[in-house]
Amino acid sequence: MPDFPWDALAPFAHKARAHPYGIVDLSVGTPVDPTPLAIQHALAAAANAPGYPATAGTPELRDAAAGWLARRLGVIVESTAVLPVIGTKELVAQLPSQLGLGPGDRIWIPTPAYPTYQVGALLAGCEPVLGPADGVALIWLNTPANPSGRVLTVDEMRAVVGWARDRGIVVASDECYIELGWEARPVSVLHPDVCGGSHEGLLAVHSLSKRSNLAGYRAGFVTGDPRLVAGLLEVRRHCGSMVPTPVQAAMTAALADDMHVAEQRARYANRRAVLAAALAVAGFTIEHSEAGLYLWATRGEDAWATVDALSSVGVLVAPGVFYGEAGRHHVRIALTGPDAQVATVPERMAMLPPPQPVNPPSAPPPPSAGYPGAGYPGGGYPGGGYQTGAHPVPPFPQAGPPTGGQPTAGGWPDPVYPPGSRYRGGAPELTVDPGTAPAAAPAVSWPGDDHGARPGFRVTTEPPDIR
Repeated sequence: MPDFPWDALAPFAHKARAHPYGIVDLSVGTPVDPTPLAIQHALAAAANAPGYPATAGTPELRDAAAGWLARRLGVIVESTAVLPVIGTKELVAQLPSQLGLGPGDRIWIPTPAYPTYQVGALLAGCEPVLGPADGVALIWLNTPANPSGRVLTVDEMRAVVGWARDRGIVVASDECYIELGWEARPVSVLHPDVCGGSHEGLLAVHSLSKRSNLAGYRAGFVTGDPRLVAGLLEVRRHCGSMVPTPVQAAMTAALADDMHVAEQRARYANRRAVLAAALAVAGFTIEHSEAGLYLWATRGEDAWATVDALSSVGVLVAPGVFYGEAGRHHVRIALTGPDAQVATVPERMAMLPPPQPVNPPSAPPPPSAGYPGAGYPGGGYPGGGYQTGAHPVPPFPQAGPPTGGQPTAGGWPDPVYPPGSRYRGGAPELTVDPGTAPAAAPAVSWPGDDHGARPGFRVTTEPPDIR
């Protein structure tokens, strides 16, 4: 197992707490706003629960989840194809094992990405890979993406689903931020436009932690292919993976009510506007971030240097390297600080030390050289400025490619996996059948992939519409 990354933030948290204004902790996406009262009341009303809960979930919960999917996402599932889980991190970490995968199987994960996709592969004895490869048995999608906020287009998702179905590969889509679209509307892998009306080979994972402030309840569910869901149910019955009865009642109330979600979205939107403007004035470029709970930002220096600089003004953020080497020059900034603390960030940014550029160019690079500070040779948006999605935000400069455009082709990033893993030269051993690559690979870059020139890839120049 890799080291638990958050331990490395401890000295920076100590430094941030020492600031005269105190700390603004934007490092972890843990909700800070109250759990809605209706949900609390539902939990309390079900507190007398002496018997074991149903692993499959109560009929009321399954019906509420199916209703929410239809009402909010345009996805139709049978209520029997809904399975509650003890928080979706648990499911992500256990899914490869619960699907019966093991040594010899490969799991295709996005990059940059939530670390638990890799952890789940390693727990099952599988090999995580970053692109099309022989032996792939499970593909993870994450839209809107953590950490980058990138949303996959319908065409991108459809291409991946088609590629996987041709090979009998399961596609699991982590959609826990799907109700937090800002500049793009995320679409579920189970939407008919993506899957053609069939959920065969597909799973969608949904969490109530962010939308309903239920992170402390450990509440989520998985749905999709009825055959796959039924198989997971049998395994989870044997494991005793049961969501407590009061939590199931709280989930039912949360999924039946849309108003509290709209209110929470408004809180996050206000914080996002304050933080984005403050970062832009401080010289950061915000990339992707069209949806989700985070801003994915760079100012052209090593991620740890940015973390240190921000901690010196009392702001704690997560370094992009927590999510893979693709984030070496980025930081992830959560929208989960209390309003009173977030309101102090613009003033703090005025005290921010200047950046420490990595190998600054001696002359301005040509416009086509790539993104600023994203680990590519030179490049950037002339004049910097705040840009998300495909649209610059006035009054900042509108020069340069849209965020969704592809940088110049390059090689593999620095090693992603720890010593002793089954990799050569820091890059996964991606064995792609010469008879099918690159034409058999998806005609899109993999979710979150910004590197180009990877084995088996055909990188398009179309920007994403986009977690």
